[in-house]
Amino acid sequence: MDEIVGLTGREEVVEELVTEIKKGKHVILTGPVGIGKSAVLRAALDRLGGKIELVIRLHDHQAKGQFVEMARQMLALELITAQQLELPAKFHGVPGSEIDWKEIKSQVNRMSMRDLTQALIPALAKDEAKPVIAVDDLTSLTPTQMAFWLAIFDHAQVIGCASEKKARVRKLWWKMREIAVKPLSPETVRAIVKKYIETQGVLIESPELYISHVVKQSGGVPQAIYDMLDESGKERIIDKRKVREMRHEAGVQYLDFTPMVMVLGALIVSMRYVGMGTGDKMLYILGGMGCGAVFDLPLFHLQGGRAVVLYLYSIYSLRVNPC
Repeated sequence: MDEIVGLTGREEVVEELVTEIKKGKHVILTGPVGIGKSAVLRAALDRLGGKIELVIRLHDHQAKGQFVEMARQMLALELITAQQLELPAKFHGVPGSEIDWKEIKSQVNRMSMRDLTQALIPALAKDEAKPVIAVDDLTSLTPTQMAFWLAIFDHAQVIGCASEKKARVRKLWWKMREIAVKPLSPETVRAIVKKYIETQGVLIESPELYISHVVKQSGGVPQAIYDMLDESGKERIIDKRKVREMRHEAGVQYLDFTPMVMVLGALIVSMRYVGMGTGDKMLYILGGMGCGAVFDLPLFHLQGGRAVVLYLYSIYSLRVNPC
């Protein structure tokens, strides 16, 4: 399946990333989950090949795990010593490449982020070759963790991925050149699905319906395309009914009415208070009818609806006795 979906439609963004890496810039690849950021990063590094002397790949999604993995790889590359990691004396003087990671993993895991950083940064600073640190996920960083990464930036070239650029770590994004990995075009998705049908020999009652459905449901997200093709490929024959039953959340677009409904609900509840305060029974009745209508709206089946219902109910339940 990988050879079918692969990097189809991603050639330009891979070349753009290669160019930025050659310039020595820090880069952040952005885009939703499953869009193919890690695949683009991997392809760019593969394309550069031996042009990069040192590459450290970090696959963990948590900052602490990333720093532990960085320590492991730097030890194996002999960029850091056992003494710098404060390992037991028996490891002192032993080349890092000869140390069994299983023996020291628990001890390194117990180190705090600050201690890890204080060990890693001087080791990186001493090395003449500036390594490339490729990080699969920088989405969940906290401001404190951001500070540790900013310290790393001075001694290594960082290429990362993030499904969301959180404002609380904006100082990190300011130092990185952003490359957005966008959804594949409908034409590209159609070409991928057609290639899949031809190479896999799948029996499909209505190929055109199948292709159109995957295009719509996948939303141009490579992982969604992969999932849908892989799942449907398990069927012996894909008829129209099975095609219509194919679903993927990547292609579902939610229109969030929550802010609008909250404002509308607050206005309706306020009508009841105004009616009670002024003695206007008609306004009070209209406010009550409005509350009932809002509670029955099908909008509350949409994302965030339950929270709005609870919010309105809490306000409505605090009203005083009707006039």
